[in-house]
Formats: sequence, C-alpha cells, structure tokens
Amino acid sequence: MSLLFAQAVPDVNKYMGLDIADWLVLCAYLVGVTAIGVWSYKKVHDMSDFFMGGRRFGKVFMMFFAFGAGTSSEQAVSVAAGSFRYGLAGIWYQFLWLWSTPFYWIVAPVMRRMRALTTSDFFESRYDTSTATLYSFLGITMSIVFIAGGLYGCGEMVEGLSGGINPETGRAYFPKEIAIAAMTVMFVLYGLAGGLGAAIITDFIQGVLTIIFSFLLLPFALSVAAQVAGTDGGFAALQAGIPGRPGDEMLGLTLTEEMTKSMGLEPITTFYVIALSLTGLVGIVVQPHIMGVCGAGKTEFEGRFGFTVGNFIKRFCTIAWTFTGLACIIIYLSPGSDYLSGEELTVLQDDPAAMTSFANQVFGRAAHDILPTISRGLVGLLMASLLAAVMSTCDAQMVVGSGLFTENIYRRFLVRNGSATHYLWAGRISGLAIVGLSLLMLTQFENVIQVLTRYIQPIPAFMGMSFWFGITWRGYTPKAVWASTLATATGWYLTTSHKPFQFIAALGDSEFLQRNIDYLPGLFRGWMYEFVPSIMLANLNDAGEIVSIKTSLPWQISIYLAAGAIAGIVVSLTTRRTPTEKLDHFFQLIRTPVRKGEEIETPCTLPEDHLPTETGKLIPLKDLEIPTPSVLGMVGFACAWAVVGGIIWLTMTLAKLGT
Repeated sequence: MSLLFAQAVPDVNKYMGLDIADWLVLCAYLVGVTAIGVWSYKKVHDMSDFFMGGRRFGKVFMMFFAFGAGTSSEQAVSVAAGSFRYGLAGIWYQFLWLWSTPFYWIVAPVMRRMRALTTSDFFESRYDTSTATLYSFLGITMSIVFIAGGLYGCGEMVEGLSGGINPETGRAYFPKEIAIAAMTVMFVLYGLAGGLGAAIITDFIQGVLTIIFSFLLLPFALSVAAQVAGTDGGFAALQAGIPGRPGDEMLGLTLTEEMTKSMGLEPITTFYVIALSLTGLVGIVVQPHIMGVCGAGKTEFEGRFGFTVGNFIKRFCTIAWTFTGLACIIIYLSPGSDYLSGEELTVLQDDPAAMTSFANQVFGRAAHDILPTISRGLVGLLMASLLAAVMSTCDAQMVVGSGLFTENIYRRFLVRNGSATHYLWAGRISGLAIVGLSLLMLTQFENVIQVLTRYIQPIPAFMGMSFWFGITWRGYTPKAVWASTLATATGWYLTTSHKPFQFIAALGDSEFLQRNIDYLPGLFRGWMYEFVPSIMLANLNDAGEIVSIKTSLPWQISIYLAAGAIAGIVVSLTTRRTPTEKLDHFFQLIRTPVRKGEEIETPCTLPEDHLPTETGKLIPLKDLEIPTPSVLGMVGFACAWAVVGGIIWLTMTLAKLGT
C-alpha cells in the first residue's frame, strides 16, 4: 500500500487545481441534476406539487430525502474539523442529534397527520394567526442560516480539495467564492423549477453520492496515517497519538479540562453532551424542512420510516467523518510528516487562528493530498458528492422557506385572491430572495464550528418548546408562544458574544458605538460573570492573561431553554386559552391516521372519508394529550434506541482498535 501512495499522478492537465478527469466527473453530475430539474418542472401544477412534491413518494425516496435534506458538506466539515481539534469528542457536534433520533419515529406521524404544507400551518391550527406569522419569519431566518452554513462549509472544502493556496500567485487555486457562486446557480435552477419534487428526486441521487463521499476517503486516510506514524495499521497510528496528544486522550468521547486549557477550547463533558442533545431535540421539530421530510410521503409510515432511517444513515456517516478527522491529526500534526513542513506545523501550534483555519479545510486538504495518488477522477467524484450534499440541503431549505413566505405571509396579508400560477411564481421569486440573503449572511461567519453552535443549533430552539407543549398540553396558549420565543431568543442574545458591525463602529468612538450589537450583551455577561463565575469560559495567553471571555456553551443552553420554558408555563397559566373548538379540531387532526391516496383542498383539514380517529390516552388527565402508543410505534421506538446503542458501541469499538 505504501508503494501505491508513493506514486503520485503527475501534476499535468489541471485547471483551477483539478485534473481534467475531475472536471469530466463534475460536468456529468451538473448536467444530470439540471436535467432532473427541467423534467420536474413539467410535474408542477399547483402549490402542493411545488411545496410537497404532490405527496407521492415512497419509503426509499423519503429516506434519502430525509438524509439529503439534513446532510450538507458543512456538517462533514464541522465534524472533521471538530475531531481534528478535539479528538474523538468532536463527534458530538453531530451526535448532539443522536439521542433525539428515536423520537423522530414518534413525531413523524404527527407531522404527516397535520396535512400541512409548512410548519407555520401547524402554529395556525394549534394556536392562532399571530404565532403562525411569528414562526414564518423565524422559519425563513432558519432557512437563510442553513443555506449560508452549507455554502460556507462547502466553499472551505472546495478550496482545500483544489490544493489551497497557489504559492506562485498567493491566491486559492479554486477560490471558494467561485465555488459558492456555481453551487448557488445550480441548486436555484432545479429547486425553483421543480420545487420539492425536484429536491426529493435529486436527494435520492445525491444521498447515494453523499454516502460514497463519507466513506471514500477514510480507508486511504487511515493507510496514510499508518505510513506517517510507522505503525502496522491506521487505528494503531491513532492509538499512538502525537506529541502532546496521546492516543487514549485523543480517542476519548469526553475532553478533560486539562486538555482543553492547553488547546484553548471548552471541555466536552457529560453536561456538555446532555445540553447539546437537549437543544437538538427541542429544535429539530421546527426546522423548516422537517414538515416536508415527514409530509411528502404517500402515508405517515413513509414519513416515519424516511425521517428515522434517513437520519440514522447520517449518524453512520458521522462516524466516518470523525475518524477521517482523527487520521488527519496523525497525517498533518506528526513531527517530520511529509504532508506538512516543520515551519507550517510550528505556525499551527503557535497560532490558534491558523489552526482553526486549517481545521476548516482539513477534510478537503486530505482528499487533495491522498486521492490523486490512487486514481485520476477521484477528487472529482468527491467534489461531486460534496456538491450533492450541500445542494440537496440548500434546495430543500430554499423551497420550504419560500413556502413559508408565500403561504403564510404573502397569501395571507398581501395578495389574498391570486391564481395558483401567481402564488407558484411568488414562491419561486421569494426563494430567490432567500438565497440572496443567505449569501449576505456568509460575511458574518468565522469558522464552521461557530456556525453550528452559534446559529444552526440554537435558533430552532426558540420555538421548539411551543411545538412540544402544543401537541401534549391543551393549556399552552398563543401568548405563551410569544413569551417563550422572545424569552429564549433574548436569553441567547444576551449570553452570546457578538461581532460588532464595523459600519456602526465607524460613526464614533463611544463605547456604545464601538460595541453596538454587543453592547447590551456585554453588560449582561459582565454582570453574570461577576455573580456566577463558573459559567464563564476565559481564553488565556501564555502569560496567563485573559484574551477573551465567553459563556460556557452548556450553561448558555441551560439559561435560554430555562428562560423560555418558565416564561411559557407562567404565561399559559395566566392568559386565555385557545378556544375549545379549535383545540378539538387540532387534536382530532393529529389523532386521525392518513389514508393512502387521500386528497385535501385546504391545509390542516380532514377529508370527508377519513379513517377513524384514535381516542386512547396514555395519561387520563383532561388537559394532557399524550396518546396511547401503538404497537408499531412502541416496536419502532425500541428498535431506534437499539440502533442508538449500536452506533455508540460501534464508535467505541473502533476507538479501541489497534491497541
């Protein structure tokens, strides 16, 4: 194997850092997805076709839609970067949703039985118009953030895949700006043309490619790690570790305080994992694409199967991303490695910002350095898979975001009596605007882990609690939704360190103008750190002086979730409830199974020939609405937890190989 890696393909016939074979693979892929968008365009006749794909898809398509819509290159980049910086504990940047995955089996039928086009329809049916409008704006914000995060991570990966910086010009071989622009044009074309139908069909293709890309690099990276470390195998190289990072610490699922202080990072403790997992469970149900993931299938079982199994596939891919990042520690940070000069290694060790930047591109860098030694065209295959991952996420987010605007803002408040064609084009134009705002948001990002922990993870939790309370407690009121959302968002805003806007800081020298968006949060954090210093996370320089201060992530999550829960419960107990007739209709809706082939004219209504409504309650209290679980629900839920246990076991078993 070492001889194979020693024979690199000559650096000829390259353009923008890519071989001609790589370009051929890329072009074949791009032409294919464009053709799918054009074909899907002919299938779109109304709003249901555009936003729900006509609800015509089966289990396999729904599985890959759930996988593709929830998986983008930004996640592979963040996990690989996290494991490169934190070791095996970096896996929790995606495993934060592992513990919530069994609940997908339970909640998916509720989403499908809503017979809704968007999650905003849920809030309209359960609460009132004001909460639906509130969610519409928040859901559009989430779509913007998710698209921007996916494009950001993919841009970093493409730049690494093409070889990084050209030493002759000082510029990237394949600038990430060009990569982002090309991807945006492609997913906008087929997403706006075919709507969710095009998204689901391309997600089937792109899901297969994403799985390939997740596992393609790992065996080769482990082989190179063994070669660099001089061990018999890649896992033995991981066990050996590198100077200052022994294998047993690098392969631990938690990160000790002693290790993190030396690395300028926050400890990944049991509390850290629980907090991340809790906010993941709270927020996942209101992510804007989830209604489409659960609702575009023929029946509720398709949504249930697709949502759960598709996300379990993603968890297995996470393991591959993580161990690739671990192999990169050996490949690039081992003294004397041929893949990084001693001078470059010294810079990474001395400059945290340089280490963060390198970690952002480490997955792509490894692919660029390793795959061409195996075969021409493999980098192109990986890049096509990469494009598949990010575009499958972005097109789904664009479609559901435009659906929120068109159905719940434009149609309700601006043009109430337009034609179906009018609203269809309104959806397409609003989707384009959402993409434009996503491109503007890219300027605010610093690194892939920051994108995940500061934006993608907390924002859905702002209204997530109102969903869970809404399907289980009749007493949760519309005003409680507003109170809970505002309290959660305020708790997050005040405990987060924000980057001041430079155009405001340029207006004057006062502290208020200089700190602007971070002025009030800075005052609050200072007060909070004074009275509760244990929630403060300080970064120190070599002299022991404080360089920066931020709120510990698990404590921050605890603060904003507790603020939202307390505000929601207190306001619910002191304000008027939703009318009984409205509540009865809502709970009848989510208790009535979906008949295969049923048709509805208006979202959140029952057809005349609907199946019998389920009436059993698990807890016989008037205000609690927790249904008696079905045999299928209990068996699937138990099996899902068994899979969770299997994934943890597999991760720990792999971490022990090579000892």
